[in-house]
Amino acid sequence: MKIKFHIAACFCAVSLAVVMAGCAPEGSGDSIDSTPGVYPSNGHVIHSDWAFRITMTASARKHRGATYSFTIYGDKERAETLATVSGVREQGDGSVFWVPGAEFVIEPNRQYWWEWEDSAGGKSGLLYFFAAAYQGGKPISPRDGGAMDRNLRNNPTLGVSHIYSGPGLRPTYDFQLFADQAGANLLAEGKDVEQTVAANHTRWSPGISLNEGTTYYWRVRINAPGVSSDWSRMSSFTVVDVCSIDGPPYAAFAIDWTPKKCANYLTPNLRNMNEALGPPNGVSRPAYTGFLSLDYGGELIVEMGATVVDHPGADLLVYEFVSTEILEAYIGPTEAGPWTSLGVGWCGLYCEFDLALVGASYARYVRIVDRGTEGLYCHETSGSDIDAVTWPKAVPSPGACNYPWW
Repeated sequence: MKIKFHIAACFCAVSLAVVMAGCAPEGSGDSIDSTPGVYPSNGHVIHSDWAFRITMTASARKHRGATYSFTIYGDKERAETLATVSGVREQGDGSVFWVPGAEFVIEPNRQYWWEWEDSAGGKSGLLYFFAAAYQGGKPISPRDGGAMDRNLRNNPTLGVSHIYSGPGLRPTYDFQLFADQAGANLLAEGKDVEQTVAANHTRWSPGISLNEGTTYYWRVRINAPGVSSDWSRMSSFTVVDVCSIDGPPYAAFAIDWTPKKCANYLTPNLRNMNEALGPPNGVSRPAYTGFLSLDYGGELIVEMGATVVDHPGADLLVYEFVSTEILEAYIGPTEAGPWTSLGVGWCGLYCEFDLALVGASYARYVRIVDRGTEGLYCHETSGSDIDAVTWPKAVPSPGACNYPWW
């Protein structure tokens, strides 16, 4: 399998280009077709949010003038047919392509199988491809230009969002930490760090202490079987007292959104995680703006503008829009956790959460997880609809972040 990943900046999608097929991971398919010019080839990883098409170039075709049939399956036993077509004719350049109709919507983090057959008796056998996690593969913790809590300086961690966490493909990650932006002074390196099984992000500890007030630089790359990706763009962070950060009393940075099966059913503007930032500003039909639909079982990670400090009563308000939904709120010391639950709430206008219930003195990173029924049908506002995350009692709190609570 030859896969090349190009990782973009923190809030950009990952671009993936597969050169040609190779050996299948265990359980992936029952046939190999490594013909160049066939897309997607065996083992191809594709964007789950891209418009999907099957393509065969003229050089990949043995029978010019033949018509083609294509079938996409949800399982390698061919029991679940997701889309099929027959009678597809070649284009003027000799290529053949097919764009499935609305009946086929790619789900993130899922493996698919497909095959082709031509009217002259040629056929492929069963091929397979992977749909990547929605905008997966981002270096998220610390975010580019962000902060690292000085209470973590003796045990820092770096974190990346998973490129794919379904069956059949087992990525690993390489990390590098530098003292300079040019990458000349390497401080620590981690190779083939195994992807965490029970989370959407993998964290790595460089095993060194960092200095408060100092800016550091880091990057990550993804390893698929046999091939390494390009390195991501260099990200920077500064070790600081997070209670000293001056910012607004609401979520100011959208770190990561991980939808499940319904991402591509959502109204396009409701797939923008930045809509969950700022004060409450949701707008209902027909515009549907100002909030993010999480998807059933989906999650959102945000960074607060001002670090939330515990005071008597509720410290965090999570505003929910459209309808009453059930969600769970977490807090953590980094953008990638580890996470401590503040509880589950049925949210109408908003849900209240109190840091004191878990013994937390402050929080800068908040994770919101939809706890609705994933078996429900997908629609334009699937899952909890996050309008805003706010700190209602924002007051200066010098010294409140002097000691770690976790």
